Amino acid sequence: MNKLSIAFLLALNFIAIKETVAQQTEWVKYDQKGKLSYKTTAKGDRIMDFSHAGYQGGGMPLPTIATAVKVKPSGTGDDTKTIQNAIDQVAKMPLKNGFRGAVELSPGVFTCANAIILSESGIVLRGNGSEKGGTTIKMIGEPHTAIVIGRGNTKVALGNTEDKEQLALASTRLADAYVPAGVSVFKVLDTKNFKVGDTIAIQRPVTDAWISFMKMDDMYREGKKQTWLGTGRQELSKRIIKAIGGNQITIDVPLADSYDAKFLEPMGANVVKLRILNRVTNVGVEGLHIQCAPLETDYGHAPYAAVRVGGDDCWVKNVFAEETMNSTVLAGDRITMQKVKIKHTYTNLGASKPADFSLEGSQNLIDRCEATGGNTYFVWTSSLVTGPNVVLNSTFRGIGSRIQPHQRWATGLLVDNCSIPDGNIDFMNRGIAGSGHGWTMAWAVAWNCVAKSYIIQNPPGAANWAIGCIGLREQTARLFDSAPIIPDGNFDSHGKPVAIQSLYLAQLEERLGNKALKNIGYQANQLSEFNNKKIAPTPFKPDSDPQLGINLAFERPVNTSNVRGTTRDFGGEKALDGNNKTYWTINDGLKQATFEVDMEGPVLINALKIGEALGQRVQEYKVEVQLDSKWILVDQGTSIGENKTVKFQPITAWKVKLTISKFSDYPAIKNFGLYLAK
Repeated sequence: MNKLSIAFLLALNFIAIKETVAQQTEWVKYDQKGKLSYKTTAKGDRIMDFSHAGYQGGGMPLPTIATAVKVKPSGTGDDTKTIQNAIDQVAKMPLKNGFRGAVELSPGVFTCANAIILSESGIVLRGNGSEKGGTTIKMIGEPHTAIVIGRGNTKVALGNTEDKEQLALASTRLADAYVPAGVSVFKVLDTKNFKVGDTIAIQRPVTDAWISFMKMDDMYREGKKQTWLGTGRQELSKRIIKAIGGNQITIDVPLADSYDAKFLEPMGANVVKLRILNRVTNVGVEGLHIQCAPLETDYGHAPYAAVRVGGDDCWVKNVFAEETMNSTVLAGDRITMQKVKIKHTYTNLGASKPADFSLEGSQNLIDRCEATGGNTYFVWTSSLVTGPNVVLNSTFRGIGSRIQPHQRWATGLLVDNCSIPDGNIDFMNRGIAGSGHGWTMAWAVAWNCVAKSYIIQNPPGAANWAIGCIGLREQTARLFDSAPIIPDGNFDSHGKPVAIQSLYLAQLEERLGNKALKNIGYQANQLSEFNNKKIAPTPFKPDSDPQLGINLAFERPVNTSNVRGTTRDFGGEKALDGNNKTYWTINDGLKQATFEVDMEGPVLINALKIGEALGQRVQEYKVEVQLDSKWILVDQGTSIGENKTVKFQPITAWKVKLTISKFSDYPAIKNFGLYLAK
């Protein structure tokens, strides 16, 4: 049995968290003078200082802004325009110390059919609490995001920010042959056109040499080449110059990536002075319950999201988003999301997963947040996003869900003292998953976390860490490949928490003092501040067969070519629920049907069981397993009937697909089981 199959079995039991004596890690520890000291790699790379994440660069209290306008719910009709008019009224007020005033929503239910837009700086949208008796925004109407911060966002797309291109006012190039990750000082060819206080961007080009070094030039899906990162794209790290000495520049926030000259030619790594963008700043959303009706659907058809932040130095706190999908997007810089709670009643359907917290900017902090829901990404990152970004003291629950940087090389993520009792923390190579996501994350750290399991892998020339974490260590090949198995990244003190309780708080306290901790709601960097470590996993009783054993397909994500009717009464998930009274079926008039189970990892199987609900209708079918980006036939036939069991040689499966190509009447599949039989 492979390691992920073992992990599946172990996940059925409670994760016993034993009291252990904390110990030091060489990667970050206190020296004899009480200062943080860092172990470096052979090239000088180190774990970065993550303390610059959060509102105003970390350690600053979220402002309390006086109410300028109060709004009451109408009780009838659409309240969007009333709220928007109040916001527009405050937008005309003068800025004073960076703020104009708050729009306060009274207790009650505000029915909104469109997005509420905060497109001017210095405005706070504040309700009277996110719990019962507080302020609720009830979402209705066409698909939209409830609240949008930023300009040019009226269509509330969930992609990158809509900033106009920043013009380079001056440029030079890195002079060092190698600039390590985590450093704040580097040399350039020329500093004459730069001064202290300038905003700069370090441009790291994507080159053919680097793609080849990363082994991202050999990805194929069913014979078609997949593109990881296109040559010529650039990773941008925005920083502020703090000091200049000769040709040496010191920046305000350490670098979240390394720069190796031999992989950056012919373009090289440029350092450019930027024109400051006119972005929305100092906007907050507080004390709200955002609610829409529960929907049993895949996220691609879910109509509503909660909050999109497309500005800098903004915050969202004490917000409860109920039933939204792709709920929050942090598309700006220096954003704090504090005590934001997300709840899904139904498990997301299908193999594709939404993100509860989507990191698309830098220096962002997700603090004391919660999410509950199955088959989701609690936190993901977008392509070429550079840190520091931090997820702190947060709790995420739901079977089949995980924290997993999503695609194409993000850097500098800290997952600090988080609890994920049902799911994974993964810093990994996703291979051809999605549209060729490949290496997703570098220079990331999981610190004193509790999770069901971890996949921590080191990309070529980079590192990832899991330090002081509790949960199963897993190894896997690149997604959808059978080999080679990628070795573990840097696990240190695994199963035993380390003495520095929170890396983020330790770094913040060293940089700004204990007051900075209190500014963001922590009295000290102690275990007493983290009460999320002993949460039991969600109860999970697997389907099993007395002869074949545990059904490894039970409640896995499934994609189907068609579903009968307009509801989920006959959805693909009905064939995987262990209930022979429910079934998947399709509409009349179709000539073929496919049913594809995502095993969510390499699972060894050697048997399958299929059953029809409405008598013998299938006249021709085949079952294929996806391995090494190809589909391999494991069974085919001309009949299935009420209960058919097929055994075959053991094979590692990432996905398993049933194709029904001939039938006398619409087929109805009541069960589809996959097993590793003795």
